[in-house]
Amino acid sequence: MRERVLRIHRPGRIGYGEACEVQRRLAARVITERLEAHLLLVEHPPVITLGRNAKSANILLPAEELRRRGIALEKTDRGGDVTWHGPGQVVGYPILHLPTWMLTLTDYVRGLERAMVRACAEFGVAAATGGDVIGAWVDGRKIGSVGIHVSRGVTTHGFALNGCPDLSGFRLINPCGMPGCPMTSIEAESKKKVTWGEVAAAMARELEILLSPDLVLDADAIENRR
Repeated sequence: MRERVLRIHRPGRIGYGEACEVQRRLAARVITERLEAHLLLVEHPPVITLGRNAKSANILLPAEELRRRGIALEKTDRGGDVTWHGPGQVVGYPILHLPTWMLTLTDYVRGLERAMVRACAEFGVAAATGGDVIGAWVDGRKIGSVGIHVSRGVTTHGFALNGCPDLSGFRLINPCGMPGCPMTSIEAESKKKVTWGEVAAAMARELEILLSPDLVLDADAIENRR
């Protein structure tokens, strides 16, 4: 039996549109090579994204003002409503064929939630899953989100864990369609300086636990832009 391989890509800070294009290319590979999974770990410049169920009323500033502030606005095919991404937030896009990795859709989503909770624990932050409300939470404050897309059994999009972002970006929206939803971060909760790289490394370790691959490879950054 051939090995199941997880390739971890860390291209650094890239635009949301570029990350979507990388995901499309990797998903096309996974459709034909199902024993290969990919984890794309990125940091985005400020951007507000609208999921399939997004309502424009959950964006609290006009598009012109967002542009003036240098904040992009992107529609996407992931599930969920409106969210914000920006520097200091670890955004992860696992691309894998769920049946090959013996995961149901529910198992996968709950697995991503638990991965964020465990990563928070590495920094002394006691997070928990939200039950019917998807994500990771600390005493009613949201610290991590999940929004995915599945086509032909292959996942794209994924999770966003607030490592050390400027949380004021979330005040431009109703996060995940929830007015007044308080947002937090590992740095805010731990009251210690953390880096994007430290949180990304923690999430990489947790995704390895979730998927249990036979082999883990660090992909060359240049591979992400082929």
